[in-house]
Amino acid sequence: MSIQPRVSAVAASGVLGMIGQHGGDADRILGAARLAEHEIGNPDALLDLRRYCDLFEQAAAQTGVDDFGLRFGRNYRLEDMGPLGALVLNSPCLGAALSNLCKNFAAVQEHSDLILRADGDLLRLEYQIRDGRIANRRHDAELSIGIFNNIFRRAAGPNWAPEEIHFEHLRAAETLAHQSLLNAPVYFAQPTNAIIFRRESLCLPMPGADASKLPALTAQVQSRAVQARPDDFIGLVVSEIRRGLTENDASIGRVAARLGLSQPKLYRQLAALGVDFSNLTQIIRQELALSYTAQPHIPLTDIAALLGYSELSAFSRAFKRWTGLSPATYRDTQRQR
Repeated sequence: MSIQPRVSAVAASGVLGMIGQHGGDADRILGAARLAEHEIGNPDALLDLRRYCDLFEQAAAQTGVDDFGLRFGRNYRLEDMGPLGALVLNSPCLGAALSNLCKNFAAVQEHSDLILRADGDLLRLEYQIRDGRIANRRHDAELSIGIFNNIFRRAAGPNWAPEEIHFEHLRAAETLAHQSLLNAPVYFAQPTNAIIFRRESLCLPMPGADASKLPALTAQVQSRAVQARPDDFIGLVVSEIRRGLTENDASIGRVAARLGLSQPKLYRQLAALGVDFSNLTQIIRQELALSYTAQPHIPLTDIAALLGYSELSAFSRAFKRWTGLSPATYRDTQRQR
């Protein structure tokens, strides 16, 4: 039985109001994402993470606001994040705030990584959904980076600027808004989503922090984190295949190594679930091809290269085999919908 990751409804606080501000039909968008308004409005509710991601993809498409997720994250109030948000805001300094956020992120979102890594003289706050079955997650990545950016600005002031911002998805149709809202160079098609910043920022105090609240908040957050569901094995395999495609090596040997398994053991575990690795890779390649080809601003040559095709002609033949249409014709049909 597959395990579906969940996210706290506090992560969607304010989204219905933002949909209304941009002239969107909240009922229609919620229906398309298979979510109900009472779920979104209940801070104690846990939402299906795939449906949560779909909510923001649908909101961007229906309102015509291409950077909907990023704008939502930029305006998100950390006070609305529940106990974890309170723990972050009452941490003594930015370093402690980020440490508490990373250690306890499972309290608000399952099957996801939030890691602080050293990168030479710089640090990286990296975010990524571990479940590769959730393919449509551009706006989740952008809203998450926007929310995390707010933590830095809470400590350093509204004009704080990271060194770089990285996103795992291909570039958006309009990237100037990303650079303006995030106040930094933005790079797409990266291995993970990340905020790159200088180490000295960690010492900045969190304004208004109350250390006396930390013990109770820590206990409350940790009690939620330990209730998180375990990862789904197929979701982890799909995630590593997706990563492998972007790094030009989605072989079973590479995926097995990333999962800490031998190649025969990965074969056996997949076979026990009725899954063939080659077929799974082909399905993922096809899903990504359809998703990216439907976005007219992404060059077809970039899509072909991302999916491991050395020539556009090879990608075009595969695409026509899957859909009966050339990539260009498929793109035209999607534009006319």
